[in-house]
Amino acid sequence: MKGLWTRLAPWAVTAALVFIALALGGRVVALRTENESLRTERMLAEVAYKQGQTQLAERTLLAENMINHLGASLRHAEDLARLKVTRLVAQAGFAKEAQAIVVWDAEQQSGLLVAENLPATGANQDYQLWLTAPTSPHPIAGCVFQADASGKASLAFKPDQPVAQATPLAITLEKKGGAAKAAGLVLLSGK
Repeated sequence: MKGLWTRLAPWAVTAALVFIALALGGRVVALRTENESLRTERMLAEVAYKQGQTQLAERTLLAENMINHLGASLRHAEDLARLKVTRLVAQAGFAKEAQAIVVWDAEQQSGLLVAENLPATGANQDYQLWLTAPTSPHPIAGCVFQADASGKASLAFKPDQPVAQATPLAITLEKKGGAAKAAGLVLLSGK
């Protein structure tokens, strides 16, 4: 039996080594497959991470834009809230279709006058806008202006002295270049 074992021993060792080699080869293939799978998963995770970062950056930018837009809207609403809009209507004896709108910003100490249907003035006359303030004994000159051929006028103005709180407004017809104190008849007025 010893002779048989001696003859079979190399084959048994070879068979055992082949079996071990096959088992190790199978394990190497399995590990390589698992490694490739992990690499693919890692690459997918990196792509997902980059997409997540991009989406987060986009959402952050969108949120910042929304916040900025909301802030601008609120500032615009605050700006609009501080404006005083007054409609001036024709007084008795003046062209009844004549009218004007005055927008006054006390904080900026400036305004905008838009008038229409004003009759033409004489060659040596101008229209003049006056603001009255409780702190001033006399109306404060706002601006001197002429209407165009169609009876319209639109201009920004800044009074010649500070006006804390403008109350009634009036337009008079004054001498060419305006007057230091209102002297003409009040043609349009409003509160």
